[in-house]
Amino acid sequence: MSSSITKNKSDLLKGVGDKKTAKELLEIIMNNVKRKHFKVKVKDNRIFVGGLSYVDKYYLFLTECIEYYKGDDEPYVRDCNEIIIPLKIIKSIEIQKSYFDSCYEELKKDVI
Repeated sequence: MSSSITKNKSDLLKGVGDKKTAKELLEIIMNNVKRKHFKVKVKDNRIFVGGLSYVDKYYLFLTECIEYYKGDDEPYVRDCNEIIIPLKIIKSIEIQKSYFDSCYEELKKDVI
């Protein structure tokens, strides 16, 4: 087994470790986009919940997306279906723990 796989899972979430391993894990995560496993908070108090379909240097693309707004104005919920979010406006990104764990286990199986 690759030494980078034996590293702690939390290191991968923090971006610490081997780039190749992180890329393989990201590919597994994006190839299994069937549910809303990601929560993205942006700077203007909106929250997007959806499946990660694509990410690059500047943008994040979510599918099956729902937008929540809880600000000073009237709160709302909107079905976005698909949305591209610029990385520069993102405050935080969360992944559902059970989904990350299953993708991590799949990564370990593929490497063995």
